[in-house]
Amino acid sequence: MNAHGFFSKLFDFTFKEFITLQIVKYLYIIGLVFAGISALGFAGAGISDLRYDVIAGLVKILLSPFAFALTAILIRLVLEALVATFRIAENTTKIVENQENKGL
Repeated sequence: MNAHGFFSKLFDFTFKEFITLQIVKYLYIIGLVFAGISALGFAGAGISDLRYDVIAGLVKILLSPFAFALTAILIRLVLEALVATFRIAENTTKIVENQENKGL
């Protein structure tokens, strides 16, 4: 990531440049880390439930990977929708600029 370009875009008060496309991969990594921590916590809760209710504990332990996968899919879908929206905005801006340059 270009530090000068990133900070110039970050403090661009006209919002002509987008930083979202530069930071989306880091947001995805952070989301996956939180999903992993949540899944581990869910599995840990299942382990602690084993001494009181074996069935509920096993269900939590077995469902924790599915919870991780579902959360990862949801994070990915949201971020892809966000990226698509920003790319549409960038491409629309380019189309308008090309139309203005052609005098249409």
